[in-house]
Amino acid sequence: MSEKAQKLRQLVTNILHSSALHTHQVSAATKTFSALTGNVRAVVTAAEMQAGKSGIALALCCLQRLSLNDYDICERKSLKDTLYLVTMADTALKEQAEEDLSLAKNVIVSNFVNFEKALENEFKGNPPKLIIIDECHYGSNISAVRYSKIFDYLEQENDSCKVVFISATPFGALYGAETEYEEALELQAEAESEQDNELLKEAHEIAEKALKDSILRRDFNTRLVFHKTSDEYYGVREMLINSKVKGLEGESRNFLYPSDERDAFIQQFKQHQGVGWSLVRVPAGSAMNAKQFLIQEGIDESAVYILGNSLSGVPEDEHCSIERFKKEFNDAQLFEDKLIAITVAGARAGINFGAMMKNNLISTWDSTVASVAAVVQANIGRACGYHGNNASMHYTNINAAEAYAAILDHLENTCAEHAASDFDGLKDFFEDVCQEYQVNGLDVGLTIKYKRRRPIGDVETYKVADYIAIPAKLLDETPDFNQFTNDKHLLQAIELIRNEFTAKGAPSVKGNRAMRGKTKNWIKAHWINGDSYNNPEKARVDGTQKEKTIMYTGMLDKGEYLEFNRVVAPGSGELSENKLITASIFSIYNISRRKVDKKIMSLDDVWAMCDHFGIERDDTMFVLYKRGEYDIERSLAKKEHNKLPDKSGELSDESHFSDIAENAY
Repeated sequence: MSEKAQKLRQLVTNILHSSALHTHQVSAATKTFSALTGNVRAVVTAAEMQAGKSGIALALCCLQRLSLNDYDICERKSLKDTLYLVTMADTALKEQAEEDLSLAKNVIVSNFVNFEKALENEFKGNPPKLIIIDECHYGSNISAVRYSKIFDYLEQENDSCKVVFISATPFGALYGAETEYEEALELQAEAESEQDNELLKEAHEIAEKALKDSILRRDFNTRLVFHKTSDEYYGVREMLINSKVKGLEGESRNFLYPSDERDAFIQQFKQHQGVGWSLVRVPAGSAMNAKQFLIQEGIDESAVYILGNSLSGVPEDEHCSIERFKKEFNDAQLFEDKLIAITVAGARAGINFGAMMKNNLISTWDSTVASVAAVVQANIGRACGYHGNNASMHYTNINAAEAYAAILDHLENTCAEHAASDFDGLKDFFEDVCQEYQVNGLDVGLTIKYKRRRPIGDVETYKVADYIAIPAKLLDETPDFNQFTNDKHLLQAIELIRNEFTAKGAPSVKGNRAMRGKTKNWIKAHWINGDSYNNPEKARVDGTQKEKTIMYTGMLDKGEYLEFNRVVAPGSGELSENKLITASIFSIYNISRRKVDKKIMSLDDVWAMCDHFGIERDDTMFVLYKRGEYDIERSLAKKEHNKLPDKSGELSDESHFSDIAENAY
């Protein structure tokens, strides 16, 4: 290495080890950049709100610079090799990004509007080697930013360039366009059956556009990386664990409607000692009414601010800029005063209020009901980050918050250590989450034409009566299972399942077992193999087969309610009401048909399950659940859900948020 090259590399290395970056940011960038090897040209990096995405981007710029050979790193004409794109045409966002990335001398900051101009003016004779796209979730909106121009450039003009997408909520962008493609196919079938040529033409156009715009272009071999925060991070999951999220349902969501939740919010604000502030988000057009209510509650008019510009129903002199509100709060600190900021749905509210304001946050209230990302990117997301305040309360759509927490858990288990690629499984997981937590959708700005509501097909609901865990003893001719149960149905189920392994003699490895036929279809069997046992990529809402089995049986051991339908997890038109027994079968004789490293459970895996339940070690063991009482309340609730309109012309999220100044600490 030449002395000049060594000196230039050291300058970049100094940035990576400086106070400008934190270890968790550099770690996330390293995992992301490491994934861009071989034929992998695209990586999606998911990072929680206020977790330091700009720091990850800065570290990525540094890593790209360090990847140059000694000759190129010493050439001034090769300096600019990274393009950072802000998805929204907002000069403030662009200026903030330029400031955040100022230490990286190899990056050019632009936006999608000026994307081609930036390539022409800033990368003459030296096309970018890396493109970083911030807040990629905005690409999921049909009327918003699309990626086709970027991909066309990468495919047709710069086939060696890599691309990284970064977002706190990239869910819709991960599969939004592909979902549109599926919707288009449904629409196409409908048009063909009705011989509607106009509708058929529209379906073709939607399908073609969806394929062009999906960030999961197959020939880019996209990978997904999750940014694991450090222990000091305080986010939505931590808020939920500490019971700092209060759910708003029905009329209680309306800040102008009397409710116990609103009383608690007002009381907490009034009783707070010393400096502090609260953030209230209401539907567009309600800001002045909310301010008048707060004044009626005895809060000084001078302490209530409405953030935004040209808001409906708000006089010009009532508008307050974000920067002015921050200055007002700085002044309020001198006198230990309390303030309230009101924002409205539809306005850009992705503000980094800084650690000082977060440490003095009293509470937040979000009156709107929208997608998971719209909820968590708004008020509750503004309270996330690296700060010491874990006392603030958050009144919001708790279903959306819990759904986000479940997604984060899944992403952390699946791709915190290594990049993941099972996007089909991820899409199924996302759909499970939406149904499990009864939320409208995942992403900010996700608009899907001809969206069909996903009805609950398995409505007749039961609880689990009991369970048993037994060694299968497949090599014993006449084992006695009466020591585990005297229930005739459980004993019969054990015999039938054992017979699936032993009907033709000694048990052998097989990958397509099924309990078919009238004499066996009352049993739902989960044949657990090496892939489904503990592979996070195969996990659904309740985790892997290992995790969910331990969780379900743990709930029953503690006397907690467990829905039988949840255990059955019916598919392919099956109904829980037709099943009496559900069996999870852990065995070295089950094999996955997927191309994975671990197709079969090891003997140690099965023994680990036997040890957990305190039963004799064996090469196969069963956990059997028996159906219990009919749950009329849950059944009726599901039936009411299915009475909702079957489809709408357009499902559009009202809220659009972006994170400004995503600096950690």
